[in-house]
Amino acid sequence: MKKAASLIELVIAIVIMGIAVMTLPMMLAQTQKNNEFTLQQEVLLAARTKIGDILTYRWDKNSLVDDRIVVLQVTNGDTELDPNNNNRRVGHIFGNKRRKFSFENNASTVFGDANITDIDDFNGVSSGLTLVKANLDYRFTDINMTTTVQYVSDNTNYSDQNISYTFPTTPIGAGSTNIKMITLETVASGVTFTLRAYSANIGESEFLRRDY
Repeated sequence: MKKAASLIELVIAIVIMGIAVMTLPMMLAQTQKNNEFTLQQEVLLAARTKIGDILTYRWDKNSLVDDRIVVLQVTNGDTELDPNNNNRRVGHIFGNKRRKFSFENNASTVFGDANITDIDDFNGVSSGLTLVKANLDYRFTDINMTTTVQYVSDNTNYSDQNISYTFPTTPIGAGSTNIKMITLETVASGVTFTLRAYSANIGESEFLRRDY
């Protein structure tokens, strides 16, 4: 009697191989989907990194006075944030090394400069990323990021003990306020991602140094 596979064993083997072949396209589709999700996360990371880079720049080109960042008096902001008799804003601490206003320059309403020195110089700046192997069947291949910087309303009741403020997404019509909105619109192969960040006209305190 010869040893061989029975008919039922052959049928079972064919069924198993058929199932394996049927699941192969699903496995490939899932792999492609995972790769697409990874690229999507890379797009968001690139946009977030760009926002973080912009926020490292000073608030306005006029903010730098005598090698320190000062508070500027704007043209269309909440009057509660204007300087008091001590050249300070409500909530500021009176002292030589503390945050204070500078009356040398107001906040600039002219956006954009060939030499990028402050946040609003990024207004209208576009940058692109391209996937090197664009022949791959990925959804995100061409990536373009466009930055817009605009003034938004800074109005709220600053005299309240608990201040409530909701960051707006609609820019003001004219003039300047104490808050700039940075909008980064990222278009990746027809899909649009929008990230927003806000920067405020708050100045900075000087470092206290020991006197010997």
